This record gives sequence, structure tokens and C-alpha cells, in this order.
Amino acid sequence: MKEKGLERVVALLLVFVLCPSVQASEPTKAELKVLTWNILHGADAEGGLNLEAKGEYIHGQAADLVFLQELDENCERSGRVDQMEVLGGITGTDAAFGSFMPYQGGRYGLGTLSALPVLATRSFSLPEGDEPRVALLREVEVLGRPLLTVNLHFNWTEDDTSRFAQARALLAELESLALPMIVAGDFNDVPGSRTIEAFLEAGFVPVEKPGPSWNALEPSVDIDHIFVRSGQGLDLEPLGGEVLDERTLSDHRPVRGRIRVMASERRDD
Repeated sequence: MKEKGLERVVALLLVFVLCPSVQASEPTKAELKVLTWNILHGADAEGGLNLEAKGEYIHGQAADLVFLQELDENCERSGRVDQMEVLGGITGTDAAFGSFMPYQGGRYGLGTLSALPVLATRSFSLPEGDEPRVALLREVEVLGRPLLTVNLHFNWTEDDTSRFAQARALLAELESLALPMIVAGDFNDVPGSRTIEAFLEAGFVPVEKPGPSWNALEPSVDIDHIFVRSGQGLDLEPLGGEVLDERTLSDHRPVRGRIRVMASERRDD
């Protein structure tokens, strides 16, 4: 009897090993929470430094990806701290900084926090406007497949010439990549503008509902956005989002979105 029982166990193990259909399958879908926020170099609208309070607020959102603009790294005005290092420590996420330019003994730019495994990080230089600009590209892993995240902060002046040139340059770079993408940040432009229309024409879909995000106290301009585009290996579906009612920590309100990610057949083109 014992021998027959042992033989049965061995037979079941062989079936499990040799027949993939009976093994636990890999997950084929996931839901991501995304946050984008211009944090005014870690200060409030009156100039008081509040980086730790911002970090606690971000941590409370439990987002998988956080796109931050107006970051300082070791600058005099913000107490000579590495702001992304501090925020990464508070949130327990992988922090990366993209530098626009040297500033007050340090560097000024933008940064992305990721709770997902990071595969690669690089900066892409944009055409200069009133200040130098880069987009921060981070390739992360979702469902065992790569997903590209793109953090941006376009030129801010009323004349959109530089801003539109930056959008066109970034879209040309992204067009050469087949990866699925989340693009988020401070676009400094509103729905219906030629900057935003360029992203829609390139196949990007907005995630959040339209709503003003600047200024934080009495918001009247819708300039902070989250977009997605499906690509090789992953389909991305917007599940909605909104401007959050946070009025005191920065001069911008945060924007939050939810995205469904679904595994798809890989394409080689």
C-alpha cells in the first residue's frame, strides 16, 4: 500500500512538471496607481521648506509610480539636501533625478519614484526654452515585461513656441520605441492646445478627468497631466483619475490616476 501511494505521488509530480497547463500561470493583468506633482523645490507657496511633509503625503498615496517636477539636489535655497534621496527614503521607493541645470551649488530638475523593479534610467535632452529641460525616462517591469515611464516639465511661458518644440522632440524620440508608455508631468499647457493635441495625435490617451491643478489655492488652469499608450507586450487602459484637493504643500495640486495593465502578445515590429 505504501509503495502504491508513493508511486501515485511521483506520478502527480511528473504531471505537474511536464504539463505547464496544470502549473500556476503568471498573472496577466495588474492595476497601477500613478501620481504626478510639481513640488516647488520642496517649499510651500510662501517659501517655507516642507519636503518631509510632501514625502509623507506622497507615501500616503501608495502610488506605484510618482512623477515629480521642480526638484533640487544639494541647492542652497532648499538646505543643500538631495531631495530625491530624502523622498525615496520616506516612501521606500527607487528614486531617480534628472538634472536640468546647475543651480545654487547643486542641480535643479525633476525626479521619478518607482515602487516597481527598475530596468533602466536615462535623461533625454529637450530643446531649450527659458531654461534647459530634460525628460526623465525610466524603464520598469510590470507582469514580467518592460514599461517605459516618461517624466516631463515643459517650458512655462505664455508663448508656446519652445513648449511645442519640446513636445515634438520628445514625441519623435518616443516614436522610435515600441514599448508601452506612461507619460506624466507638468505640461504647462491645457487640453485643446497644440502641445496636448500632439500627444493625442501620437496615440496617447489621457488618464485623469480634466480639472485645474494650478494654482493650488484657487486652481484655474489644467496643466498637469497623465497619458498612456499601449505597446509591445502590454496594453494600458485608463481607469480614471482626478486632481487631488491638496492646497497648502505646493503651488500645484497633485494629480492621481489609475491604469489597468494587461499582458498582450509581444510584437517584433
